[in-house]
Amino acid sequence: MLRQLLNHTSATAAKTGSNDFALEFVRWRRKPRWLPVAKSKVFRVPERKKQTEEERTELMRLHNQYKTQLRSVRQYLREEVIRHQETSTADHIVLTPEQEEAEFQRCLDVNAAWNAKIASERDARLAKEREEKVAYVQERLDAGKLRAEERRERADERIRMEIEASKTFITRDNLDEAIETALANPVDHNFAIDAAGNLYRGRATNSLNN
Repeated sequence: MLRQLLNHTSATAAKTGSNDFALEFVRWRRKPRWLPVAKSKVFRVPERKKQTEEERTELMRLHNQYKTQLRSVRQYLREEVIRHQETSTADHIVLTPEQEEAEFQRCLDVNAAWNAKIASERDARLAKEREEKVAYVQERLDAGKLRAEERRERADERIRMEIEASKTFITRDNLDEAIETALANPVDHNFAIDAAGNLYRGRATNSLNN
């Protein structure tokens, strides 16, 4: 039935020329497990192979050796478990109230010593961090003061330059004098440059190279 169905499907695909699916055929070397026993072999009793005396003796020797080794391994593991239980329960022996109090006090002392050590390390670390922070802040303050001093010096220098330049400023008092000086000393800011790079100043200059 399965073979007929596969043949029919292959024929249909060949006729239609469709490539939408592909068939993969599996050829079993033995009969699959889900198939029942063949009708011709239902009532067949397989013949038991006879063993020789030497083969039976060898198989028995190997079986006994395997059983002996397995018992040895189990005994070893059992002893290991017992030894582990004895060593693991050794610390859980029932103590008297005085022993429990002494053990508790010892634990408290160990904890207090550990806390004191941690506290001293923490105080040293915090002191170092505090010193580093103070040094950093002081360095920033010194740098800020230096920058402020440089700005003040630049401002003073600019003020001095402005004061020097203000001496030549034209004010209401010397306005007439400045006008007379400008009229008496005219200045021509025009100039020209020829192809050779010579500079000729003034608007009414000749070929004089100034």
